[in-house]
Amino acid sequence: MKLPVRFKDYHFEIQHVLVLFIIVVIFQTALSFINSQTTSSLFEKAMDYYRRDSAERVADLTTTALELQLDQRWTNRNPTEEEQAAAILAIDKLLSQQTLQRNIDEVFLLIDWADSTLVLREGAEIYQVFITNQPGSHVESGEGAREALDYYLSKRRDLRTTEQIFSSMQQDETFHVLVPFYDGGEIAGAAYMKITPDIAGFVGLLESAYNQSGVLFTALILIGFLAMFFIYSYTARERELVQQQLFDQRSQQLREQVEYQKESLFTKRIYHAHHKAEKVMGYIKEDLRGLAAENLEKTRSRVTQYANFVSRVIYDMKSYDPPLHVIRNTLFQTRVNKVIEFIVQNIFQRVYRPSEQKRVEIKLDLQEDLPIVHVNEYVLWEIIEPLIQNAIDHNMREGLIITLRTRLEPDGETIRIEIEDNGSGIPPDLLECNENGIRALFLETISTKERAENSGYGCYLAHEISRRCGWKLDAENTTQGGALITILTKTG
Repeated sequence: MKLPVRFKDYHFEIQHVLVLFIIVVIFQTALSFINSQTTSSLFEKAMDYYRRDSAERVADLTTTALELQLDQRWTNRNPTEEEQAAAILAIDKLLSQQTLQRNIDEVFLLIDWADSTLVLREGAEIYQVFITNQPGSHVESGEGAREALDYYLSKRRDLRTTEQIFSSMQQDETFHVLVPFYDGGEIAGAAYMKITPDIAGFVGLLESAYNQSGVLFTALILIGFLAMFFIYSYTARERELVQQQLFDQRSQQLREQVEYQKESLFTKRIYHAHHKAEKVMGYIKEDLRGLAAENLEKTRSRVTQYANFVSRVIYDMKSYDPPLHVIRNTLFQTRVNKVIEFIVQNIFQRVYRPSEQKRVEIKLDLQEDLPIVHVNEYVLWEIIEPLIQNAIDHNMREGLIITLRTRLEPDGETIRIEIEDNGSGIPPDLLECNENGIRALFLETISTKERAENSGYGCYLAHEISRRCGWKLDAENTTQGGALITILTKTG
């Protein structure tokens, strides 16, 4: 049951059809070559048999006709001169008709006479031997006559013993044929014929028929493959159309899913930004209520910072994918220590009441004269503030100490920002990395808080903003058991 299912799931492509076509053509060529060789060998054997049989039949018929012609002497023992001339003419016509054919080269009559063998070809010579019993003086002595005589002498004993027709082939084309010649019921010699059967036309017909069948077979294969190709093209177009429709539908679903995810992220980011802006607006109101002549300048500077942060929050509400130049730009001249000091002094030290401030202590260990970074200072605020808040939220006990450090790395271009606490540390499963090398702590909706709405987003947001800034954010546990968050920033 598995094999049909596998074939059903498999789709033939155009390259598969081409490979199959090439394989069939190669096999057809090899089969045609083998068949041609086999057929040629069969043709040669059949033609040899046919030529031999044809030559022997022609020689036998000629000999029989000559015997019948000479047998007439018994009906008339005293022929007139006119009868003699007619008999000689009849013999000449019989022999000349044979030599006039394209495939008969020589015709001789070899007669054993006394102690010699007469080689006869003319009608008068044959008439004198068999009618008058007086051999003439003009016995054939040419090259053809010598060849016929030699062949007869080599076969004479077997010829007289078996009284069968003898034939042999010379140079795969010419036959030498000896047919026993009877005179009065006794063998008097043999009729010799040199025959070259002409079967070119017959062979040509056979080859033409074979070639036509081969061409027809090849044409049928080609038509079959063309039909397969057209059928495949039609089915391929239908399949591609369906695949394109599925692809478009899937693309639409993915776009909708991406838009939904972006909107979801945007909503969560706005929620956190709104929460921070609402808290900052409370600070602004509190500062305005406590405004006096002696704290005017200090309050104005702090309220300006608060207002700039609120304006940044409002800008973030415009788009869930803000352009990069509003995050990183050479126009920004941000000092990392100044941003950290402002967050600690004006955010976290204003959040907790005096009784709560005893529970959390934030220490600063900042290296002086750090180079500036070309990043919006409120973007840096959005990275550091949730990480500090995360350390506070996950260590609900008195005596929590959070230390912020800044150091310039030996390369002179990287600033290391560390947020360390003496709490219970980060669970090991949150420090595991996924296939992209991102720790679970920085993934969306990952949190250890229970029943906390919109939790698990602060660290994720800090990681995503750091990534867009080209910075690296990492987390680990210290040997004392607390947590250590490291931010590596680029000054360039």
